Amino acid sequence: MRKWWTLGLAVVALIVALQMGVSLLARTRRVHRYLTTQLEQAFGRPVEVAEFAVQLLPVPRLDAERITVGEDPAFGNEYFLRADGLSASLRWAGLLLGHFEFGTLSLNKPSLILVHNTQGRWNLERWLPPAKNSAAPERVYGPPAPVPAVRRLLRIDFDDGRVDFKNGDEKLAFALTEVSGSVDQVSAGRWQLQLKAQPWRSGVVLQSVGTLQVRGDLAGTSTRLQPATILVRWDEVSLADLLRLLRGRDYGVRGVLSLNGTLKSGTGEAPASAEAAGGIWSFSAEARAAQIHRWDLSERSDNPRLHASVRGRWNVAAGSVEASAIRVEAPRSNLRGSASYSNLPMRGFAAHLDSAGVQAADLLAWYRAFSPGVDDGVSVEQFFTGAATVSGWPFEIASAAFSSTGGTAKIPDLKVPLRIGAVRGGRGRNGLVVEPVRISFAGSARDASAARRRRIAASMENAADITVTDDLTAHAGSISVEGQVQKVENVLKVAAAFGHPLNHGWELTGDVLAVAHWDWQPGVPAQWNGRVLLNKTTLAIAGLNQPLDIQASTVNWKDGLRSVDVSKVNGFGGAWTGTIAERVHSDGDQQPRWDFSLTTDRMNAGDLDRWVGPRARPNWLKRLLSSLLGSSSASAAGSELLRQVNAEGELNIGELTIEKLRLVQVHAEGALRDLQLRVREAQARWAGGTVEAQISAGFAPTPQYDVTARLDGVDLSALPLSGQLGQQLAGIASGTVRVVTQGVGRDDLLQNLAGSGSVQLHNVEFRGWDVNASVADGAPHLGTSLWTSGQGTFTMRNRSVLVDNLTLNSRGEQTSLQGTVSFGRDADLSIRTAAAGTRATRSAGTNSGGRTLKISGPLDGPRVSVEKVAARQPAE
Repeated sequence: MRKWWTLGLAVVALIVALQMGVSLLARTRRVHRYLTTQLEQAFGRPVEVAEFAVQLLPVPRLDAERITVGEDPAFGNEYFLRADGLSASLRWAGLLLGHFEFGTLSLNKPSLILVHNTQGRWNLERWLPPAKNSAAPERVYGPPAPVPAVRRLLRIDFDDGRVDFKNGDEKLAFALTEVSGSVDQVSAGRWQLQLKAQPWRSGVVLQSVGTLQVRGDLAGTSTRLQPATILVRWDEVSLADLLRLLRGRDYGVRGVLSLNGTLKSGTGEAPASAEAAGGIWSFSAEARAAQIHRWDLSERSDNPRLHASVRGRWNVAAGSVEASAIRVEAPRSNLRGSASYSNLPMRGFAAHLDSAGVQAADLLAWYRAFSPGVDDGVSVEQFFTGAATVSGWPFEIASAAFSSTGGTAKIPDLKVPLRIGAVRGGRGRNGLVVEPVRISFAGSARDASAARRRRIAASMENAADITVTDDLTAHAGSISVEGQVQKVENVLKVAAAFGHPLNHGWELTGDVLAVAHWDWQPGVPAQWNGRVLLNKTTLAIAGLNQPLDIQASTVNWKDGLRSVDVSKVNGFGGAWTGTIAERVHSDGDQQPRWDFSLTTDRMNAGDLDRWVGPRARPNWLKRLLSSLLGSSSASAAGSELLRQVNAEGELNIGELTIEKLRLVQVHAEGALRDLQLRVREAQARWAGGTVEAQISAGFAPTPQYDVTARLDGVDLSALPLSGQLGQQLAGIASGTVRVVTQGVGRDDLLQNLAGSGSVQLHNVEFRGWDVNASVADGAPHLGTSLWTSGQGTFTMRNRSVLVDNLTLNSRGEQTSLQGTVSFGRDADLSIRTAAAGTRATRSAGTNSGGRTLKISGPLDGPRVSVEKVAARQPAE
């Protein structure tokens, strides 16, 4: 025992010394260079290592820190492989024979760059050791070329790695992260691959991209990795993340995707060497997508789902892909076809749809998944068949044909189904054409399929024809609609059921005829052209207590701009005619601008109050504008709704009655823009004379009004004065007045009313009372007062009119009127007379003693008194 103990201790000491010696030798420059050479022979590329470490027990192992494997110069100057650490097991048999034989090679946090050059080759092809060539050896003349020494790798393990991709010198944004797996050499030149990875894209946040799994086996580099079989599996991938990964942005699509694929080369009937020489790969893939819907819509049980499969061949050297069998299946529909793509010598694409059978129910499911507000009760039954061929790059439709025998659509609010006529279309001489499709509200199935290529809309009854044309050469086309319905409300119900309500706060009923087309062409936004004729229709608008009676009017679209020809519309107590037209938008002007010219025979404030009243409800304008502007928000501020109105034009009213005020031949020109109303010119006939006015108003934050008016030749006997005063007064008046006020409602406007003005009078006559005689005698005298002229000024404030100084002239005498008259018709007036040429006002410096006539109380029954005024001496 003592003898063996001594021997064992010596062996242990020898092993420890040997391990220490080997570790020290691995740090020397010569051994470092030798080990680097061994790794270069194993990888077939230049290798740089920061530091080596060698371990003999329990198994021989070589460790390298911060290893970098250089790139083949044919693929660039960047590194091929980089890792934080490398651990390689060494075979004892090789060590005993005096050379290295690597067993399992493990890489810690490797980073691999795969490069695809312009010749269609990958840098990976020259890395793995070549497989033995089974073909007959070629005859060699002369001395044989030296065979480079290659160390055989048995297994490569990697964990937490990364794979980047380059196309030539361009580094792609796509990469694989968290790569883990292994590459095993199962036989000479045959490698088995197992890997898991997370797809990644630069600058994009991915949340649920799934795990990509790759399994397969492939050959070495002499046959360009062929024969090979690679299996790819990608489960539960979010469609949103898939699109972010492929395109770098979110397209608003939600759903899940599962993908299985197979890539093979050199495993078919043809010899592997022949396929390898041509670089031909066969592939097959199968994908399933479900729960497809728009990002802001909730998931539904009837959301679309698809099952797609494809088989074909990929010629890497020729740069072409041929998909010989493509199949796409939906719950009730299917498509079958083939496609091919090539980018050498130039890019080209071709696809052929052999057969297609599409149910309208599947199309409705897709529409419902991406359009909000579609009624759950809507259903469509119709079957389409077709075939098409697409070629070129950018691709063009070479041939196409599709058809349907017709169908029906059930709308919840319609008593009978909507019938859809036969559909027939395809590629014609001038492009893609869909012959007129008849859609009928009340006709039979026979009527619904009776549409012809040329049909006058007026000959239809509760039906419409829809035609589609597209010039594939000029990339221009149109969708034409020609129809007539007796109940246009049914059209509005259909639009609302499909989630696109046309009426926001308004309802239209009656007979409508439409001839319109939606046109598109390169460089010009798609726009409507045509007209809609309204005949004996009724328009009810939220905010108006009564509907508008449209006897005849036309709504026009020209180059996308709207206009309305008002032929006869009854509303607001009158019959209206005129035009309303949208103006061409200026740069940066987002809101539509309108020009109008409207005429009505009469308008009465009483009728207007019944339409928009009661007066105590100030929010009628908000509700009215909400309807006209298409706003569906009930909480939008009235000022914000009014701010959207941008209109300018003229208004003509034959007779305007405001309580007792009657204006005729009213003409106004102005504009409403950005919460500001400007009436630059307003004219009317009133009481035998003329009235001209300018109006300025602002509606935010508090409505404010500023009115300046000029009156000329007004007959005092025609003024709407109450009581006997209107029968006693005669004469001609002219003058100017300016009033300002603010607030909402009559009470606020009268309370804040302020203004001033001047008046000139001619041939004034006051019957029933001789004012001059009454003042002279100090007692009332019956008779008539006559004044040849007069003038004065007045102001308005505190709900009263203050007559500053009104002077009336007659032959040899002057009459002065001062005082106030409230809006409640209470008077407090003083009348004085004086000889012509003297001033009979309170500011007079000198006059003889006289009397002052006092008038107080209600104007309908005033109190009259006479006061004696002492003479005043002139100032010294």
